Amino acid sequence: MRLHRIHVENFKSVEDRTLELPDTGLVIAEGLNEVGKTSMVEALDMLLDPKLKATSKSAKVKTAQPYGTDLPVIVEAELTVGGVRLVHSKRFLAQPAARLEFLSGPRAGDVLTDERATDTMAEIWAGTDQTLWRALRHMQSDSLEALSLKSSTALTSALDRASRATDDESGHRADDTTLLEAAEQEFAKYWTGTGKPGKPLKDATSALEQSEAELDAARRELDEVDTVVAELQTAEEDLRAQRRDVGRLETESAADATALKALEGLEQQVAEARRAERDARQRLDTAASARQARRQAVEEVDVAGQQVSEATAAVEKAHDAAGDVEEEYREADERWDACEKARLDARRAWQEARATVSGLRDRDRLARLDAVIGRLSGLRNELREAESRLEGNFASAKGLKAAEKASARLAAARTKLEVASPRMRIERLRDDAPALAVDGRPIEDEEDGDAVDRVVDRPAVVEVADAWRITVTPASDVDKLAHDVERAERELTEALEPMGADTLEAARELLAARGRDENLAAGLRERLERELTDVDEWEDDSQERSVAGLTELRDRLAARVGEAAEDDADADGTGAAAGSGDVGDAGLTVGQAEEAATRCEAAHDQAELAEKAARAAREAVGERRSAAREADSAAASTLTAARGQAERLAARLEEARGIATDEDLDARVEAEDTAHQEAEGEFEKVSGELAEHSPDEVREAARASRARFEKASERLGRTGTRWAGLDGQLRGMDRSGRQDRFDDMEGRVHRLRIKVTALTKRADAARLLRDTLVRHRDEERRRYLEPFTRQIETLGRGVFGADLAVRVDDSLTVTQRRLGGKWLAWDQLSTGAKEQLGLVVRLATARLVSPEDGVPVILDDALVYSDRVRCERVLKEVSSGSQANQVVVFTSAPERYDAVEAVHVDFR
Repeated sequence: MRLHRIHVENFKSVEDRTLELPDTGLVIAEGLNEVGKTSMVEALDMLLDPKLKATSKSAKVKTAQPYGTDLPVIVEAELTVGGVRLVHSKRFLAQPAARLEFLSGPRAGDVLTDERATDTMAEIWAGTDQTLWRALRHMQSDSLEALSLKSSTALTSALDRASRATDDESGHRADDTTLLEAAEQEFAKYWTGTGKPGKPLKDATSALEQSEAELDAARRELDEVDTVVAELQTAEEDLRAQRRDVGRLETESAADATALKALEGLEQQVAEARRAERDARQRLDTAASARQARRQAVEEVDVAGQQVSEATAAVEKAHDAAGDVEEEYREADERWDACEKARLDARRAWQEARATVSGLRDRDRLARLDAVIGRLSGLRNELREAESRLEGNFASAKGLKAAEKASARLAAARTKLEVASPRMRIERLRDDAPALAVDGRPIEDEEDGDAVDRVVDRPAVVEVADAWRITVTPASDVDKLAHDVERAERELTEALEPMGADTLEAARELLAARGRDENLAAGLRERLERELTDVDEWEDDSQERSVAGLTELRDRLAARVGEAAEDDADADGTGAAAGSGDVGDAGLTVGQAEEAATRCEAAHDQAELAEKAARAAREAVGERRSAAREADSAAASTLTAARGQAERLAARLEEARGIATDEDLDARVEAEDTAHQEAEGEFEKVSGELAEHSPDEVREAARASRARFEKASERLGRTGTRWAGLDGQLRGMDRSGRQDRFDDMEGRVHRLRIKVTALTKRADAARLLRDTLVRHRDEERRRYLEPFTRQIETLGRGVFGADLAVRVDDSLTVTQRRLGGKWLAWDQLSTGAKEQLGLVVRLATARLVSPEDGVPVILDDALVYSDRVRCERVLKEVSSGSQANQVVVFTSAPERYDAVEAVHVDFR
């Protein structure tokens, strides 16, 4: 394969670029990072990807489109594949299209578009060595793993050719490959690539299994015919036997039916006699009932008269009892009224006593709250005074420390000044000495004694009367020390001034006073908190524990006490007199008021018990009164009912006697009794005759014989139906046809078994031959690894040194490298060594593969991990290897390739 030209438009950062390549040689495509060098290769991959059609909107295609545009992505390449030169292009996204034009070969001049172009190019591209196409490129994003070239058909063919040449020289047969290919073809007829049975063997085995299954089915069909024949013979025998049974049972059933008919006539006579006896008995019962009703009516009239007498006596007794209970109820009601009044008076006295206790408790609590609030107010005033003093006291430990340091510096400065300054001693020699002044101050006005010592730290003027003036000036260094003293004095003043002190002692006193006030304020706050915590007057835990909260509680309590006082004043104004249980609060303590309330409560409980007892007694008498009233009313109702019933019964008896007298009823009963006896005798006579014929046995015999006949007839019908069905089934089974099919399948299974056995033997022989030749080929392949290894070592020694050696495994992968007498595995190599050896392997592969089967070597910013010396060596091999191959290098460092001959393409 040869790549002649690549044209890209609107692919990532590439707007419009064409890269033209010579058929052989080294091409350096140079440019800065992100100018689109790698994008050219990515665009070529998208063009040659058979799965990526021009209409695709996959993420790969959308990512290639310039961001924020709707421009089409266009890729076109001119290349030679399999000796045919062609131009292939794809336009993605906007107005997608594909095109394939043949420039040479049998189809020169043909132009295909869209899916035909894509599919045809996919077929052409499938004929190239995809492994070699991927292996002979080194991209920025590629890992540095060792290359595996086992699946490269172009490299394998090249090594086969080299191996055959070696075999010819060494005496090996060159047609081993042809034999292996034939064995592989024979093996492929029977087995898959993974060694499982192939289609012919599977088809033959499947056909045998299917034929055996069909043979089993044919055998089952014959068995079904035999079963039906046996069942049909059994049905014929059953039919003959059952027909005989039905004839015999039919004769027996007819005889039993005649006997049953005669019995039924006799039963009819018995039924008629029974009806006659029943009618006579009914008439007798009616006459007897009428006579009994008459006798009962006479008795009821007598009973009703007795009940009227008893009801009259009961009414008089109930009326007297009701009057007695009414009087008792009135007395009980009066007693309950008196007890209820006493209970209400006692309850009122108890409530007034409880109100007095509550009022006294509120007053005591108010007094305690006033005392607590007074204490808290005093503590708060003291705290405010302490806090006020603290606000006016600006002394601090830090300020005092700074003042002490300034004072120490001042003392040191004064000491230095005093030591360095001259001293002046003035002594009075006599009492009448002339007046003497130092710096304008008379000595006699300031000093006591006869001698004065002074340190002269600045110019001093001594005046004697008005006659002499003496000026004493200290040395210049004393003047500097005097300035130091002044500066120290200023620093001390500046340190003391924020604290409001003139001297260091005053500052110490202010700080001590501040400490005392802070301690006092802390103590006062703690006492305030403790006082608030210890107060027992809070109404609930949710109240805020503060002076304001306590004051609010005190105001509510004072308002309640005031309202109670106003209520007492209103009560006094109405002139209401207290009963014997009332409790006033004048001069009472809480304890005394509680004792009085307890007494009132006990009196109320006693009055309540008395009221309950009186109410229960009244209710009991009331229930008795209601019962007496009900009894009186019931007795009166009973008397009225008894009188009415007696009158009705007497009237009804008179009416009945007007229709039939008592003697007529007695005569009718006697006549009906005689008729009933005659009918009863006739019924007993015919019943005896019926019993002599055993009716149950006759009826059971007729039923049983009829049932046996019917069941036998049903069995005969079922058997006939079964025989007809089996006969029809046998006629439709085609026994001869089934036998023929069974014989045919049996012969077919025999032939297939012979075929499968023979095919299995051939397949096993093909597997054995192929496995033997593969083992031989693998041994030969290990020999043809030598040309590949030799080519890698030849190129590699120009890079790594003359002692380079490599080991290549059966997958055509470099696994180890020896350098300096030491073998290292591929994973143990440094990153630079992996990169350099990988390029050497690619160049060696390109040299071994024939130009017709080869593909371009593409390097994208390679040798980034290599030092300068090895980089130059690798580039030298790249240059020499490009004489018969296409080598394309994309780089952002073209200066590396200045020493090699190449075609340079500027990507700026």
